[in-house]
Amino acid sequence: MADLVAFVYMGGEEYKWVFFEVYDRVKSYLRDIDLPVIPVYGGHIKLPPGTLVQVRTENGIVKMYSFEAVVEALYGRLVEMRNDVNDESITKIFGLTTYPIGSRKEYFDIYKKYLGLQVSIANYHVLALSIKPFHTENRELFVERVFKGVLHELGHLYGLSHCKNDCVMNPPSDLKDWDLRAPTFCSNCLRELKERFKPKLQL
Repeated sequence: MADLVAFVYMGGEEYKWVFFEVYDRVKSYLRDIDLPVIPVYGGHIKLPPGTLVQVRTENGIVKMYSFEAVVEALYGRLVEMRNDVNDESITKIFGLTTYPIGSRKEYFDIYKKYLGLQVSIANYHVLALSIKPFHTENRELFVERVFKGVLHELGHLYGLSHCKNDCVMNPPSDLKDWDLRAPTFCSNCLRELKERFKPKLQL
């Protein structure tokens, strides 16, 4: 039985085209490698201006979406989707956001910046990835960077650890390193993924 993952675009219109190109590519890739994971479109969430936080960094003020606001919005959309289609099998949702996602601890001028995040709430799984940190004027490279980021987070969702091969599960030291990474799971990670979807033998 296939596992459904809802994909949602979060933010303004500027990177909507990236979302749909990445979404289509992820859908095709998962089908091509015969992994029983099916992305389903979960719509567009426009976060209100109040969800943007301004954080002081070494490079100046950075605008980020509030970590808490992103998780809350995705969780709410997941519950809506389950109720609308009356399908309890939808337990995972993946948001692609325009702005980076950050969280600032109250009363302290510190923050943590996330390229990708995953949160489990009961049996629900909420994932998100920022598009903006991958930006380049090279359209094809831009899409590939985000595509590899989505595969990386999906790999973690299904239990993969970081890898040392030429693989999307091998975390880069910087974007140049990421650009050199193959846009695929290596044979070892793919084998491990497929093992996780094999039916368990009943004793």
